[in-house]
Amino acid sequence: MKKISTLLTAIIIFSAANAKTYTVGSGKWSDASVWGGQYIGSTIGAGDVVIITGQITMNTSIVVEGTLQVEKGAGMVGMKDLVVAKNGTFVNNGNTVMKRIVNEGTINNNLIMEAMMDIDNKGAIANNNNMVAGNNLNNFGGNAAGNGGAYFVNNNVSASASSKFGSNVKVFYGSAIENGTASIGAALNLNATVKMNAVELSVSNPSKVDVSLFSIEKSTDGVNFTLVEMVSNISKSEVAMTYTDNNASNNLTYYRVKAINANGVETVLPVATVKAS
Repeated sequence: MKKISTLLTAIIIFSAANAKTYTVGSGKWSDASVWGGQYIGSTIGAGDVVIITGQITMNTSIVVEGTLQVEKGAGMVGMKDLVVAKNGTFVNNGNTVMKRIVNEGTINNNLIMEAMMDIDNKGAIANNNNMVAGNNLNNFGGNAAGNGGAYFVNNNVSASASSKFGSNVKVFYGSAIENGTASIGAALNLNATVKMNAVELSVSNPSKVDVSLFSIEKSTDGVNFTLVEMVSNISKSEVAMTYTDNNASNNLTYYRVKAINANGVETVLPVATVKAS
Protein backbone atom coordinates (compact mmCIF):
# COMPACT_ATOMS: atom_id res chain seq x y z
CA MET A 1 0.00 0.00 0.00
CA LYS A 2 2.87 2.36 0.82
CA LYS A 3 4.39 1.88 -2.65
CA ILE A 4 1.03 2.59 -4.30
CA SER A 5 0.54 5.72 -2.20
CA THR A 6 4.04 6.92 -3.07
CA LEU A 7 3.39 6.30 -6.75
CA LEU A 8 0.11 8.24 -6.68
CA THR A 9 1.80 11.15 -4.92
CA ALA A 10 4.55 11.17 -7.52
CA ILE A 11 1.99 11.20 -10.36
CA ILE A 12 0.11 14.12 -8.78
CA ILE A 13 3.33 16.11 -8.27
CA PHE A 14 4.44 15.33 -11.84
CA SER A 15 1.09 16.43 -13.28
CA ALA A 16 1.10 19.66 -11.27
CA ALA A 17 4.67 20.41 -12.33
CA ASN A 18 3.76 19.97 -15.99
CA ALA A 19 0.56 22.05 -15.88
CA LYS A 20 0.86 25.25 -17.92
CA THR A 21 -0.91 28.57 -18.32
CA TYR A 22 -1.35 29.89 -21.87
CA THR A 23 -2.38 33.42 -22.84
CA VAL A 24 -3.74 33.86 -26.37
CA GLY A 25 -4.66 37.06 -28.21
CA SER A 26 -6.55 37.46 -31.47
CA GLY A 27 -6.71 35.09 -34.43
CA LYS A 28 -7.80 31.55 -35.22
CA TRP A 29 -7.70 28.97 -32.43
CA SER A 30 -5.59 26.55 -34.50
CA ASP A 31 -3.06 29.19 -35.59
CA ALA A 32 0.19 28.26 -33.82
CA SER A 33 1.40 31.88 -33.97
CA VAL A 34 -1.45 32.92 -31.66
CA TRP A 35 -0.04 30.50 -29.09
CA GLY A 36 3.55 31.60 -29.48
CA GLY A 37 4.37 28.28 -31.12
CA GLN A 38 2.85 26.26 -28.26
CA TYR A 39 -0.47 25.27 -29.81
CA ILE A 40 -2.17 22.75 -27.49
CA GLY A 41 -4.69 21.33 -29.94
CA SER A 42 -8.42 20.86 -29.39
CA THR A 43 -8.18 19.67 -25.76
CA ILE A 44 -7.22 21.76 -22.75
CA GLY A 45 -5.65 19.17 -20.48
CA ALA A 46 -6.39 18.75 -16.78
CA GLY A 47 -4.42 21.30 -14.80
CA ASP A 48 -3.76 23.54 -17.81
CA VAL A 49 -5.20 27.06 -17.99
CA VAL A 50 -5.94 28.99 -21.19
CA ILE A 51 -6.73 32.72 -20.95
CA ILE A 52 -8.18 34.49 -24.01
CA THR A 53 -7.37 38.22 -24.07
CA GLY A 54 -8.34 39.05 -27.68
CA GLN A 55 -10.84 37.98 -30.32
CA ILE A 56 -10.50 34.27 -31.09
CA THR A 57 -12.21 32.63 -34.07
CA MET A 58 -13.10 29.05 -33.19
CA ASN A 59 -12.34 26.89 -36.25
CA THR A 60 -12.40 23.63 -34.26
CA SER A 61 -14.50 22.13 -31.49
CA ILE A 62 -12.74 22.04 -28.14
CA VAL A 63 -12.86 19.98 -24.95
CA VAL A 64 -12.04 21.68 -21.65
CA GLU A 65 -10.59 19.29 -19.08
CA GLY A 66 -8.66 22.07 -17.31
CA THR A 67 -9.66 25.77 -17.26
CA LEU A 68 -10.59 28.12 -20.10
CA GLN A 69 -11.21 31.80 -19.37
CA VAL A 70 -12.40 34.57 -21.70
CA GLU A 71 -11.35 37.94 -20.30
CA LYS A 72 -13.46 41.10 -20.19
CA GLY A 73 -13.49 42.75 -23.62
CA ALA A 74 -12.35 39.52 -25.29
CA GLY A 75 -14.40 37.07 -27.34
CA MET A 76 -14.57 33.47 -28.53
CA VAL A 77 -16.80 33.01 -31.59
CA GLY A 78 -17.32 30.16 -34.06
CA MET A 79 -19.75 27.53 -35.35
CA LYS A 80 -18.02 24.79 -33.38
CA ASP A 81 -18.81 22.97 -30.14
CA LEU A 82 -17.62 23.84 -26.65
CA VAL A 83 -17.48 20.80 -24.36
CA VAL A 84 -16.67 21.28 -20.68
CA ALA A 85 -15.65 17.91 -19.21
CA LYS A 86 -16.57 16.74 -15.70
CA ASN A 87 -13.54 18.29 -14.00
CA GLY A 88 -13.26 21.19 -16.43
CA THR A 89 -14.07 24.88 -15.82
CA PHE A 90 -15.11 27.58 -18.28
CA VAL A 91 -15.18 31.23 -17.15
CA ASN A 92 -16.73 33.78 -19.50
CA ASN A 93 -16.12 37.43 -18.69
CA GLY A 94 -16.48 38.52 -22.31
CA ASN A 95 -18.49 37.40 -25.33
CA THR A 96 -18.75 33.70 -26.24
CA VAL A 97 -20.76 32.38 -29.19
CA MET A 98 -20.51 28.68 -30.16
CA LYS A 99 -22.57 26.19 -32.16
CA ARG A 100 -23.38 23.90 -29.23
CA ILE A 101 -22.42 24.07 -25.55
CA VAL A 102 -22.15 20.82 -23.60
CA ASN A 103 -21.37 21.14 -19.89
CA GLU A 104 -20.55 18.32 -17.51
CA GLY A 105 -18.23 20.42 -15.36
CA THR A 106 -18.51 24.06 -14.26
CA ILE A 107 -19.45 27.18 -16.21
CA ASN A 108 -19.26 30.68 -14.74
CA ASN A 109 -20.86 33.18 -17.10
CA ASN A 110 -20.48 36.86 -16.25
CA LEU A 111 -21.44 38.54 -19.54
CA ILE A 112 -22.85 37.15 -22.83
CA MET A 113 -22.76 33.44 -23.69
CA GLU A 114 -24.67 31.95 -26.61
CA ALA A 115 -25.13 28.57 -28.30
CA MET A 116 -26.50 28.78 -31.83
CA MET A 117 -28.08 25.36 -31.25
CA ASP A 118 -28.54 23.51 -27.93
CA ILE A 119 -27.14 23.97 -24.45
CA ASP A 120 -26.85 20.60 -22.68
CA ASN A 121 -26.13 20.83 -18.97
CA LYS A 122 -25.24 17.92 -16.70
CA GLY A 123 -22.93 19.95 -14.48
CA ALA A 124 -23.08 23.32 -12.71
CA ILE A 125 -23.79 26.65 -14.38
CA ALA A 126 -23.47 29.96 -12.54
CA ASN A 127 -25.14 32.29 -15.04
CA ASN A 128 -24.70 35.77 -13.62
CA ASN A 129 -25.67 37.63 -16.79
CA ASN A 130 -27.25 36.42 -20.05
CA MET A 131 -27.10 32.94 -21.58
CA VAL A 132 -28.85 32.22 -24.89
CA ALA A 133 -29.80 28.89 -26.50
CA GLY A 134 -30.71 29.26 -30.17
CA ASN A 135 -32.62 25.97 -30.03
CA ASN A 136 -33.14 24.08 -26.74
CA LEU A 137 -31.85 24.15 -23.17
CA ASN A 138 -31.56 20.62 -21.77
CA ASN A 139 -30.89 20.54 -18.04
CA PHE A 140 -30.48 16.85 -17.20
CA GLY A 141 -29.11 16.24 -13.73
CA GLY A 142 -27.42 19.65 -13.71
CA ASN A 143 -27.81 22.84 -11.72
CA ALA A 144 -28.61 25.91 -13.83
CA ALA A 145 -28.19 28.66 -11.28
CA GLY A 146 -26.75 32.17 -11.18
CA ASN A 147 -26.91 35.53 -9.46
CA GLY A 148 -29.62 37.57 -11.17
CA GLY A 149 -28.91 36.07 -14.59
CA ALA A 150 -31.34 35.12 -17.35
CA TYR A 151 -31.62 32.14 -19.68
CA PHE A 152 -33.14 32.93 -23.09
CA VAL A 153 -34.24 29.82 -25.02
CA ASN A 154 -35.75 30.04 -28.51
CA ASN A 155 -37.60 26.72 -28.33
CA ASN A 156 -37.89 24.24 -25.45
CA VAL A 157 -36.55 23.93 -21.95
CA SER A 158 -36.27 20.30 -20.83
CA ALA A 159 -35.44 19.29 -17.27
CA SER A 160 -35.06 15.93 -15.55
CA ALA A 161 -36.40 15.26 -12.07
CA SER A 162 -32.90 15.47 -10.57
CA SER A 163 -32.01 18.80 -12.19
CA LYS A 164 -32.24 22.23 -10.56
CA PHE A 165 -32.82 25.83 -11.59
CA GLY A 166 -31.61 28.58 -9.29
CA SER A 167 -34.15 30.76 -7.54
CA ASN A 168 -32.27 33.92 -8.47
CA VAL A 169 -32.38 33.45 -12.26
CA LYS A 170 -35.10 33.92 -14.86
CA VAL A 171 -35.86 31.52 -17.71
CA PHE A 172 -37.53 32.77 -20.90
CA TYR A 173 -38.48 30.22 -23.56
CA GLY A 174 -40.34 30.11 -26.84
CA SER A 175 -42.25 26.84 -26.41
CA ALA A 176 -43.88 24.96 -23.54
CA ILE A 177 -41.56 23.80 -20.79
CA GLU A 178 -41.09 20.06 -20.32
CA ASN A 179 -40.65 19.14 -16.70
CA GLY A 180 -39.87 16.10 -14.59
CA THR A 181 -41.78 13.14 -16.06
CA ALA A 182 -43.78 15.20 -18.51
CA SER A 183 -42.16 13.35 -21.41
CA ILE A 184 -40.05 10.28 -22.11
CA GLY A 185 -37.09 12.52 -22.93
CA ALA A 186 -37.23 14.27 -19.57
CA ALA A 187 -37.40 10.96 -17.67
CA LEU A 188 -34.43 9.35 -19.44
CA ASN A 189 -30.81 10.44 -19.18
CA LEU A 190 -27.97 9.45 -21.52
CA ASN A 191 -24.48 9.12 -20.04
CA ALA A 192 -21.24 8.44 -21.89
CA THR A 193 -18.07 7.25 -20.14
CA VAL A 194 -14.63 6.54 -21.58
CA LYS A 195 -13.19 3.25 -20.32
CA MET A 196 -9.80 2.22 -21.65
CA ASN A 197 -10.15 2.68 -25.42
CA ALA A 198 -13.94 2.21 -25.49
CA VAL A 199 -16.97 4.38 -24.84
CA GLU A 200 -19.70 3.02 -22.60
CA LEU A 201 -23.18 4.44 -23.07
CA SER A 202 -25.91 4.03 -20.49
CA VAL A 203 -29.47 5.32 -20.27
CA SER A 204 -30.85 5.81 -16.78
CA ASN A 205 -34.61 5.50 -16.29
CA PRO A 206 -35.37 6.32 -12.64
CA SER A 207 -39.08 6.88 -13.40
CA LYS A 208 -39.20 3.55 -15.26
CA VAL A 209 -41.13 4.92 -18.23
CA ASP A 210 -42.11 2.47 -20.96
CA VAL A 211 -39.48 2.02 -23.67
CA SER A 212 -39.56 -0.78 -26.24
CA LEU A 213 -36.48 0.04 -28.30
CA PHE A 214 -33.39 2.24 -28.30
CA SER A 215 -31.58 3.30 -31.45
CA ILE A 216 -27.96 4.43 -31.07
CA GLU A 217 -26.41 6.83 -33.55
CA LYS A 218 -22.90 8.22 -33.88
CA SER A 219 -21.44 11.34 -35.49
CA THR A 220 -18.09 13.09 -35.90
CA ASP A 221 -19.55 16.54 -36.60
CA GLY A 222 -22.74 16.63 -34.49
CA VAL A 223 -24.86 17.04 -37.62
CA ASN A 224 -24.64 13.86 -39.69
CA PHE A 225 -25.42 10.75 -37.61
CA THR A 226 -25.04 7.08 -38.55
CA LEU A 227 -27.03 4.25 -36.94
CA VAL A 228 -24.71 1.85 -35.09
CA GLU A 229 -27.09 -0.34 -33.07
CA MET A 230 -30.73 -1.08 -32.21
CA VAL A 231 -31.20 -2.28 -28.62
CA SER A 232 -34.37 -4.19 -27.77
CA ASN A 233 -33.17 -5.80 -24.54
CA ILE A 234 -34.58 -3.12 -22.22
CA SER A 235 -34.00 -3.48 -18.49
CA LYS A 236 -36.80 -2.66 -16.05
CA SER A 237 -34.27 -1.34 -13.53
CA GLU A 238 -33.10 2.27 -13.20
CA VAL A 239 -30.49 1.67 -15.91
CA ALA A 240 -32.58 0.84 -18.96
CA MET A 241 -29.74 0.21 -21.41
CA THR A 242 -25.98 -0.10 -21.67
CA TYR A 243 -23.91 -0.26 -24.85
CA THR A 244 -20.14 -0.32 -25.42
CA ASP A 245 -18.58 1.20 -28.51
CA ASN A 246 -15.23 -0.55 -28.98
CA ASN A 247 -14.51 1.52 -32.09
CA ALA A 248 -14.01 4.73 -30.15
CA SER A 249 -12.05 7.55 -31.77
CA ASN A 250 -9.61 9.95 -30.15
CA ASN A 251 -11.49 12.73 -31.96
CA LEU A 252 -14.57 14.47 -30.57
CA THR A 253 -17.51 12.06 -31.08
CA TYR A 254 -21.24 12.63 -30.68
CA TYR A 255 -23.68 9.93 -29.58
CA ARG A 256 -27.42 10.28 -30.04
CA VAL A 257 -29.98 7.85 -28.63
CA LYS A 258 -33.64 7.65 -29.61
CA ALA A 259 -36.15 6.03 -27.26
CA ILE A 260 -39.14 4.35 -28.95
CA ASN A 261 -42.20 3.26 -26.99
CA ALA A 262 -44.77 0.54 -27.76
CA ASN A 263 -46.84 2.96 -29.84
CA GLY A 264 -43.90 3.80 -32.05
CA VAL A 265 -43.46 7.29 -30.61
CA GLU A 266 -39.82 8.32 -30.95
CA THR A 267 -38.05 10.64 -28.49
CA VAL A 268 -34.52 11.94 -29.03
CA LEU A 269 -32.41 12.21 -25.87
CA PRO A 270 -29.86 15.03 -25.44
CA VAL A 271 -26.65 14.31 -27.33
CA ALA A 272 -23.66 12.99 -25.36
CA THR A 273 -20.22 14.12 -26.46
CA VAL A 274 -16.95 12.36 -25.60
CA LYS A 275 -13.30 12.27 -26.61
CA ALA A 276 -11.49 9.00 -26.02
CA SER A 277 -7.83 9.07 -25.06
